[in-house]
Amino acid sequence: MCTKVRSNSSKAAAEGVKEGSITVFLALSLTLLAAIFLSTVEAARTQGARTYFTLICNSGIDSLFSQYHLKLWEDYRLLGLEHYSDEQLCEEFKDFTAPYMTADNFYPLKQLSAEVAEKTLITDLEGEIFEDQVLDYMKYGIMVSVMDGSAMEALLDTVTDGASLFGLQESYMEHSVSAVRLEESLEAIDESLGYQDELFDSAYKAARRYDGSDFRKRLSDLRNELERIPKMVSDYRDAADKLGKELSNTKQRYDDEIRNGKLKESTAKSLLSEMEKYSSYVDEDGKRRLEVEKLPAEAEENIQLIDDMIAESEYIDDYISSYVYEDEFDPGPDLYSLWAPVRSMMASYNGLDLGLNKGIEDKEKESKLESISRLLDGDILDLLVPDGMMPKSDKLDLTEAPSSDCFSGYDHCRRNIPDRIYISEYMIQHLNYYGRGSFGDGEKAKGSGALELEYVLYGKESDRDNLYSAVMELLTLRSGLNLVHIFSDSEKRAQAHQLALTITGALGFTPIVGVMSFFIMSVWALGQAFADVKKLLSGGKVRLMHTRDTFELSLEGLLDMAGGTISESSDKDESGLCYRDYLRLFLVQRQGTKQDYRCMDMIQMALRKDQKDYLMKSCAGELTLRSTVNTGHIFTEALSFLGHETESSRYTMSAETSFAY
Repeated sequence: MCTKVRSNSSKAAAEGVKEGSITVFLALSLTLLAAIFLSTVEAARTQGARTYFTLICNSGIDSLFSQYHLKLWEDYRLLGLEHYSDEQLCEEFKDFTAPYMTADNFYPLKQLSAEVAEKTLITDLEGEIFEDQVLDYMKYGIMVSVMDGSAMEALLDTVTDGASLFGLQESYMEHSVSAVRLEESLEAIDESLGYQDELFDSAYKAARRYDGSDFRKRLSDLRNELERIPKMVSDYRDAADKLGKELSNTKQRYDDEIRNGKLKESTAKSLLSEMEKYSSYVDEDGKRRLEVEKLPAEAEENIQLIDDMIAESEYIDDYISSYVYEDEFDPGPDLYSLWAPVRSMMASYNGLDLGLNKGIEDKEKESKLESISRLLDGDILDLLVPDGMMPKSDKLDLTEAPSSDCFSGYDHCRRNIPDRIYISEYMIQHLNYYGRGSFGDGEKAKGSGALELEYVLYGKESDRDNLYSAVMELLTLRSGLNLVHIFSDSEKRAQAHQLALTITGALGFTPIVGVMSFFIMSVWALGQAFADVKKLLSGGKVRLMHTRDTFELSLEGLLDMAGGTISESSDKDESGLCYRDYLRLFLVQRQGTKQDYRCMDMIQMALRKDQKDYLMKSCAGELTLRSTVNTGHIFTEALSFLGHETESSRYTMSAETSFAY
């Protein structure tokens, strides 16, 4: 079949028109070819539109996250997209993508919707987002390396050892005081028995004078003293039982510390040798206790005998007062014979005796040691903080703090030691702490001005309370490590033993000397700890482990501390650790979720000085947005014989885009 187009030849020639013809098959073929070509082009354009849409979304979210909180970055090197609602994020995202949507190109798009598919705040995931940003900055930002992990682990083992030892040391100091009280209760019994002997002697003399009134008075006093014996023995028994129970509990704690690996083997052995002195004391006291327990029954027998003697003396006096003289030559009653039964009863009286010498001879020195051990119960900041350096007691402004709003309470450490060192170093660099910039160290107080690092460690509501907690932990650590040093120094051990002999008199119960010796060493270690911490708070340095040269406190100086006067160590050794270095150890040791959120508390508090409504929980660290657009098939619309869009020519596309700092 052929379709021809004809014209008059002469007319056509005159008009310059040439003849032409096309077959129906060729027309159909061209139509099919055009359809295939345009479909292929449209398919490519559609794929291009999807790619273009993806690029728009990526560009939009990049632009959105370029609006990070500037102050947060400048001061703390943290990136966070501050916002107040998901709707705000979506609207800002639409604003950034709008120019692309309205561009005159082959990809006409019409924004339909945008929504937040997933959002992670800096305060989410138990602080993991915060830690990741800190580590990114510290590892790849300014720090090349940190302390070797194995070296830090050895230091942390020493810190754990010292802290664990102090817990046991503190318990045994209390046990020593309990042992002293036990000795005093025995002394009270012994003094009572001595007084009873004096009263009996006075009664005996009154009987020899045939003075019934004075005799009965002395016996009544003796009876009253004997009646006190059961109560005194009961008090002794209670004190002995209490000490035995306390020692048993502490021994269990010691076993737990050994089992958990918190005490080094050398330290554990030294402590065990001292603990055995307490065991000896309890064992020997058990033997004494048998003698003490007999006293109430013996006292009861003597009371019965005294009652008989008082009754007999009253009978004698009644007989004498009612005696009738026969004549003027009557010599009167035979007093010697009348008092014979009384003398016989007095001869059968067995005085109570323990054969006990005083366990504490020098009570003044012992009392001074006790008062030093009680210094921890007082306001230690007044003793140790230099003038003008005392922090305020005002409560910190923790409005909507991340630790209260975002922290679930599950505290754990997910990082290895090198990472914990990085995170701790970040906190030291960016947070304020006691003494920063005060000792000519080139540092500068930062942030909110509060003791931020101490808050991260202890979480108290005021600077004073946080510093108190830091000082207490320093005293705990220093005291434990000082005791380790004393254990290793035979000269100091000998000095402590000699003072123990002086205090106890070395005449009575021998095991009390060992107990007193350990008590002296413990208080001595605590006294040096006070001097160490005072030096740290004054900007000085103290070695983690003392040497004989750096351990300066003598026993004479220790006893002078009883008045509450703490002398700062004069040692100028610059190889030790400063206050900040000790805080670094504490941070690395316990770094975890709780510390992360407290750090965010301090960052928020600092930024709120300039931006009153700033909240860490308003800063996003990661975001996924889902966007939907409407578009059409451009060639179908452009070549449509209808001349306008049709519903079937439009369709929607969706895309998700994510960004994380």
